[in-house]
Amino acid sequence: MIINVNKLTDLKSGHSIKAEIAIMNTICYWYDLEPKGVTTGNSPGYDFRINNTTIELKISSKGEKGLIEIAKVDGSPGGLSATKSDLYAFLNPAGNNVGKLRLIRTLELKQHYSKVTDGFIETETVDDKIGSILAPFNIRNFDDLFIAECYCEFTDDGLHYDTHTFQPNNYARSMIHQYIR
Repeated sequence: MIINVNKLTDLKSGHSIKAEIAIMNTICYWYDLEPKGVTTGNSPGYDFRINNTTIELKISSKGEKGLIEIAKVDGSPGGLSATKSDLYAFLNPAGNNVGKLRLIRTLELKQHYSKVTDGFIETETVDDKIGSILAPFNIRNFDDLFIAECYCEFTDDGLHYDTHTFQPNNYARSMIHQYIR
């Protein structure tokens, strides 16, 4: 599958759920794990389950640095404050047409952002879409497990990741069961 980052927010197209399925199946294939299904609709709890582990997937056109949603501006849960996931999986460009897929424990993210007090950005509420509180995110601030890489390229149509080109990381083979149980 070619994941087009610009199409991920169009929930009517089904592109987002297809991307989640492709990533879930890739992880399961390369690490001999069992897919347990994806959530439907815009579920804030998690995106998919592998073995007994729930995973929230974030696919970005940003490199190692970007933003992460902490909550909604009206104080309601959103993003990190709403997730029920055990892990976050981040797919980001790493340069030289390479996309990297990494895992970070949700607990580590929550602990980090409970201490962060500056740099937050509030987006506007528009119609029935409640604005978000976003915080700076740098993947290098966390103990991540790099599990795979794939070809990616920026085009006139946005950033594309080619899931057919995923290759596993050998170190992750020995560590994956410390993340996914």
